[in-house]
Amino acid sequence: MKEKGKAFRRFVDKHMAQKGIESYKELSNLSDVSPSEISNLFAGVRQKPSLEILERISSALGANYVDTLDVFGLFGKSKIKAKLPKDINPIDNMVVLPVVGVVRAGQPIYAEENIIGYEPINPEWVRSGEYFFLQVVGNSMMGSGINNGSIVLVRKQEYVENGEVAVVMVDEESATIKRVYYNRDIGTVTLQPDNTTLVPQTYSANNIRIVGKVVRAIIDPNRRK
Repeated sequence: MKEKGKAFRRFVDKHMAQKGIESYKELSNLSDVSPSEISNLFAGVRQKPSLEILERISSALGANYVDTLDVFGLFGKSKIKAKLPKDINPIDNMVVLPVVGVVRAGQPIYAEENIIGYEPINPEWVRSGEYFFLQVVGNSMMGSGINNGSIVLVRKQEYVENGEVAVVMVDEESATIKRVYYNRDIGTVTLQPDNTTLVPQTYSANNIRIVGKVVRAIIDPNRRK
């Protein structure tokens, strides 16, 4: 673990320089991770670092979260490459993203219990911003080709344009995938399913939080509707 701690320190130093963060104390303030915890990570004393802490540090650094995980060998590129046949050469700039099974209120998206796997993706699809995969439950968006069990690529952001498909938290209780329509004159938001058997639901804008924009659906041709 000490070697991984040293590698993590080099990773952090590199991104601090790029971000203009001048000290570990400043990083601590930005990430809400204590200086002692950061020191423990550098020293390699944590056999299994907290994914939530790594997410906060990664976010403060503006670093790719999966690259941060990969420093510690936590389901990142190294494990994906290890599973490939010996005669297959992986793409050097391969990007690996976590697949989230559920988005829970009051809990980081990358909380360990939420992650059900990791998948490689074309780096051209994730050039800016922070992304994750989400496994879909239900057929409310089947009209857009998003079926039960599908995996969608989500860009983390707090706003989407009218009519765009988003992952939305309702009443800070449950997340859903719907088209978002703003009714600004009356302060409400309508969540529209792409399924003619379901009806739109309208909520106070104060009860809606955008988690991210669905930018792509990953279709499995072997999955039957």
